[in-house]
Amino acid sequence: MYYVVSACQTLWAIEKPTNGPAAGCPELTTTSDCMKAYKLHAPKSLENFKLGDYDEPQVLDHEVKIQVKAVSLNYRDWALANGWFGYPGEKLPFIPFSDAAGVVTEVGSSVTRFQVGDRVAVNFFPDWHDGAFTAEKTARSLGGSTDGVLAEYVSFPEQAVAKVPDSFSFEEAAAFPCAGVTAWHSLVEQAQLRPTDTVLLQGTGGVSIFGLQIARLMGAQAIITSSSNEKLAQARELGASQVINYKETPNWEEKARELTQGHGVTYVLEVAGQLARSIKALKAGGSIFQIGAVGGPNDEAPNLGMLPINTQRLQGIYVGSTQMLTDMFHAFDRNGLKPVISKTFAFDQAKEALAYMGSGSHFGKIVVQVG
Repeated sequence: MYYVVSACQTLWAIEKPTNGPAAGCPELTTTSDCMKAYKLHAPKSLENFKLGDYDEPQVLDHEVKIQVKAVSLNYRDWALANGWFGYPGEKLPFIPFSDAAGVVTEVGSSVTRFQVGDRVAVNFFPDWHDGAFTAEKTARSLGGSTDGVLAEYVSFPEQAVAKVPDSFSFEEAAAFPCAGVTAWHSLVEQAQLRPTDTVLLQGTGGVSIFGLQIARLMGAQAIITSSSNEKLAQARELGASQVINYKETPNWEEKARELTQGHGVTYVLEVAGQLARSIKALKAGGSIFQIGAVGGPNDEAPNLGMLPINTQRLQGIYVGSTQMLTDMFHAFDRNGLKPVISKTFAFDQAKEALAYMGSGSHFGKIVVQVG
């Protein structure tokens, strides 16, 4: 379930050429225009997270070219930059980050769904357009196993792109693709959430806050955990039914059962890497959606043998499809919901945005403005 150092210095000293190579774009190799983009050249140090000049992407006949206006961060981005994990076949350097929104500036000859000027967002998996999860559909993930979106321009197949409703700013639209779709896939596509259900949400990052909003949208009860009473107060304002400070109440799984009259919760969005405790908080017949491990390594082994006895389910969730992104846009738009944005940074502050992600200070999403 998704970078440090000070702001860059004089990054905009070169004027963008109208066409052809420019002396200030040393990596420019074609007659394309020049654009700014970040690339991660090596993990484990944000000194290797660098802004440079590159060719604007070319547009194939089935693709759209997008002028990026905003991108959002996920914990995965911070983990990749710091070398916590890598992807099979990963090739450095690559453009990081997976979530972007912007304006279509060019369409390929066979494109039928978009036109120049459309406001759009890019799906996390460019090859998962609809239907169920498969290994083939998820082989490429933006900002991980293939180039991401922290650039002025990107090009993607039209089926990897969703239209953005007018009610959302670019910053808001960029918040949805990874964290939002992950929560939607869990609670809507898999759980088919009902008003009689209770959802346990861990922490106040992007997935959990989207999960809180979806739970309230569906009329379900939501219990959320945090080590900050200030964040828990914010969660209550968003509609959390119950809150647990896990520093004040270390056995939060027992508290969750207590808050459900001893029955346990119906669903857990497991983002903290606390599976053993999540199982203890879960009711008979409930489900855990395994998403990530933002809490770091955990040596406590879960007793998975109890799952069949209690008819409980452990379901892995790996983001979702373009159709899920489109459905979520419509649901939030029609119900007047907006994603929660913790803080917004300028394009030349991308490293600082990563540092903020690593600090754990955010409530909701972190956004970098590009355009």
